[in-house]
Amino acid sequence: MPELAWRVVHGLVPLLDQFYYFALTILIGMVAGFCYDLYKVTRGTLRLRRFGTALGDIFFWLILTGVVFILLLLGNWGEVRLYVFLGLALGVILYLNFFSRSTTSLLNLFFRAIRQLGLWLLMLLALIWKALCLPFRILYLMVAVPLGWTAKVLNKVTGRLIGKPVRRLKQKLRNRIASIFPIFEYKDRE
Repeated sequence: MPELAWRVVHGLVPLLDQFYYFALTILIGMVAGFCYDLYKVTRGTLRLRRFGTALGDIFFWLILTGVVFILLLLGNWGEVRLYVFLGLALGVILYLNFFSRSTTSLLNLFFRAIRQLGLWLLMLLALIWKALCLPFRILYLMVAVPLGWTAKVLNKVTGRLIGKPVRRLKQKLRNRIASIFPIFEYKDRE
């Protein structure tokens, strides 16, 4: 019986392959630690409250489980043995002890830079909007303001000249309508 077929039948994996798989699970554990730092910094940046944190935790664990599962499938065909759990735990511990602080600082710097870039972009868009609206504001000030003043002056002049006759005419019309249709009784707002 060939050696490969014998290993498949008896489930034996050469020692060198086991070391390779163990190193791979340590690396996967370090990736999981990085994902945790990424989530931690994202959660701090977004300032999630209790409900948002609970929802984020659920999504984080679902996504992390999927990532670890896919990496295990790619690395060792999804075999789950004791050394896989030990390697994952050791990878997370190594990452959190040696790389977490510097990675967290870099991620915070990255998120601050993205936030600053977004603020600059909003300021640029606001400036462009103001530049586009400026001709219309000037036109408004040149046309609408003088027309408004003219309308006020004309309203005062015509109100004094023909205000009383117009009010009397409106009152007669209202009384006539109220006599025909008793539902419509108008009260003058004077």
